[in-house]
Amino acid sequence: MKTVLFYWSKGADVRRHIVLALYDCAKKGKPCFTSELARKLRLSHVAILRHLELLEKEGYVVPLNPGGKPVFLGLSEKGQAVVHEFLP
Repeated sequence: MKTVLFYWSKGADVRRHIVLALYDCAKKGKPCFTSELARKLRLSHVAILRHLELLEKEGYVVPLNPGGKPVFLGLSEKGQAVVHEFLP
């Protein structure tokens, strides 16, 4: 199901890249955190955090170690379902 968050809103392409990067980390069995996402996507740490806040609020991204430093991120079931729309 296509959602505005990933298709028609400002920053949708960045959010698609974020969920794909989280999916890739999980597939490789590697932890993924904000600074790694910023490096991979060539965006500022602040930009990544803003998108992640929205993705977490909407239920697509979850912290895997709440309160940990750094916080490792993963896709929720909802996030895993939507990522398949973007896979080649």
